[in-house]
Amino acid sequence: MNRKKNPFLIILILLITFAYSSVYPCTTFIFRFGNHLYFGRNLDWISGTGLIMTNQRNLDKVALVDSSEKPMKWTSKYGSITFNQVGKDLPYGGINEAGLVVEHMTLEKTIYPSKDDRCAIGSCQWIQFQLDNYSTVEEIIKSDELIRIVDATSKFHFLVCDRFGNAAVIEFIDGKMVYYTGKDLPNEALANSTYAESIQCFVNHSNTQSDRSLYNFTTAAQMIIERDSSFIDAPVDYAFRTLKSVSQGLGTKWSIVYDITEMRLYMKVFETPTIVGEQKIFLKQPGETKTKLVDIKDFNLDCTQVSKVLDIEYDGEGKMNHNFIFYTTDINKEFISKAFTFFKNWGIGINLKQEEINYLAEYPESFKCNKIH
Repeated sequence: MNRKKNPFLIILILLITFAYSSVYPCTTFIFRFGNHLYFGRNLDWISGTGLIMTNQRNLDKVALVDSSEKPMKWTSKYGSITFNQVGKDLPYGGINEAGLVVEHMTLEKTIYPSKDDRCAIGSCQWIQFQLDNYSTVEEIIKSDELIRIVDATSKFHFLVCDRFGNAAVIEFIDGKMVYYTGKDLPNEALANSTYAESIQCFVNHSNTQSDRSLYNFTTAAQMIIERDSSFIDAPVDYAFRTLKSVSQGLGTKWSIVYDITEMRLYMKVFETPTIVGEQKIFLKQPGETKTKLVDIKDFNLDCTQVSKVLDIEYDGEGKMNHNFIFYTTDINKEFISKAFTFFKNWGIGINLKQEEINYLAEYPESFKCNKIH
């Protein structure tokens, strides 16, 4: 693929991922039952379209950044499953085969590092980089020595958890990574306020009625503390109950529960409206959805195998593994076009040219299998 300079494409992607910061505050949390680990996540946004994607190990990659930057180059060590809306390798979150989960929340106070000697990577691809390369939270934190996020508008902070039970909130404040782990992470949740502000609000029992982000954080944190022992036999249900308590009604599009210990993910995908002119039409009853299950261990994630994908909005329930189909560039292009067409029809002032959509869709063709036979 011709990796020519294309700053307009990069800027447009960044604008999309920032747009939902305060209007649609999302929520993540970590949920523990003994030695069992669960990770909950609500995506609150205008659209729930997208793909669940497998990402193969042993692929050589070069970060998708403007040619004025020094891109990060790596070979993926781990395979993963991710939730993608604006193209392959640009996930909103996911889990790798080592049991590492990385999810993002928007944080408007984010300031990424200034340009320096480190290699550059975009904010969504930072998530994929971590899933490709690491198995522990400690490794993610240490990666700050190697890479820096370059994004003008996508302002993220992250909740991460590994299979060993280690967790961290990672933020970028005043150009530096700030992280909370261990005793500095007393409540394992995150919304769209800084972790310091969130903890202060929780400890002081502050009024959160005027701040939806702090409401989501304190509600989720309190439900984790007060979990009913009767739910020990149904922890996934309790995790979904917690997610429902901080949902945004029709604004919540994905509710995801990662069962890290058993390497399964559960999801409830809520309806994305059909836009006809100025009307936004919902065809189902509000809150109506089915629970889907993906067993991560069932996938062959070696680079000699073609990646697989599933339409997030696939109308089914129960185990979804057999409904995945083989990835193609055309499928990637179809869902990128679908996402940006919806954004435009919603009224967000972003209009990608076909050339830019093609560039983004074809980017994964640059990956090379580095399998040693």
